[in-house]
Amino acid sequence: MDTPSRGYAEGSENAEWPFGDSFRSHGDLAAHLHQVGRRHARRALKLYTSTDEFEMLDAAFSVGSAVELLAKSLLASVSPTLLLCATPDVGSILKFSGATAPGFNRPDAVTVKSLDAGKSIERLKQLKMAPPWLPADNAVFWVRNGSAHMGVVDQNTLRSAVRPMVRFAEFVRHHYDRPADRWWGAELDELARGIARAEVEQSEEIVHAKIAAAKLRLRELRGSLPASSVETILKAMSGRSRTFIEHDEDQKCPACGYTGKAIGMILECGVDADHYDGGVTYYSRMGVTHFECSVCDLELTDQLEVMAAGLPTEIDYVDEDYEPEPWPE
Repeated sequence: MDTPSRGYAEGSENAEWPFGDSFRSHGDLAAHLHQVGRRHARRALKLYTSTDEFEMLDAAFSVGSAVELLAKSLLASVSPTLLLCATPDVGSILKFSGATAPGFNRPDAVTVKSLDAGKSIERLKQLKMAPPWLPADNAVFWVRNGSAHMGVVDQNTLRSAVRPMVRFAEFVRHHYDRPADRWWGAELDELARGIARAEVEQSEEIVHAKIAAAKLRLRELRGSLPASSVETILKAMSGRSRTFIEHDEDQKCPACGYTGKAIGMILECGVDADHYDGGVTYYSRMGVTHFECSVCDLELTDQLEVMAAGLPTEIDYVDEDYEPEPWPE
């Protein structure tokens, strides 16, 4: 899927997606989005350290465009209809489904309405096809929008935005099983992998420091409690949470071994169900964004730290509150 394999035809009545004076077929839409997204990723990596303001503008535009197009490539590889926005018009529905309707003019590819960048990431999360994506990572879209809509760029914000862009691009590269030197090019390969590796190492360093501090707090706490009732008190303290977002689940603390709380957002309701005589047990899926332990006070504050600590970033749980939609009458 590195490049489209078919669909080039000048002036073809069956052309699907225009690209210069040629066309990409509907079946090659995912490959096309991947190819263009990769080009933006390489341009961003090439220009983001430039001191020329116009090259920084180009880099800022490419940082956000790379993530959006690569995200849409992953969605289109499942089905182009996943690119539809929440309230699509008829033309967009026909275009992304590849369908035609008698009496309806062929939809124009440059006017169809697709999912926006942020919603593309959320949809990938629902499909379990996204790497860790933090709220701060949306800076890739902020810098892109600033450059595209107002012609402005902040050097520090741009350089910070490159890290999540590279992380996302590396995820896509691995998904398509492309060699790094071919995907990034020989000149940028080592730089891209170095940025990705540095981010992982930084998260691991922070988590190791947090765990060490938590173990020290636990030792001090044990020393302050009556020897005869230490375990009773610590067990009574475990399994509590101070923070609540949408849902939490018990998880063994990587620092002290007592029960802590994995906390996060519900990604999908009713993802699976166990059927048995007399009823149905429904499951939902939570994306873990936070972890805290009330015994040693360990706190992991984003998905990268949760992952670096060896905890799951998604948890399926029995959803006793889930109510399926009623069957239409």
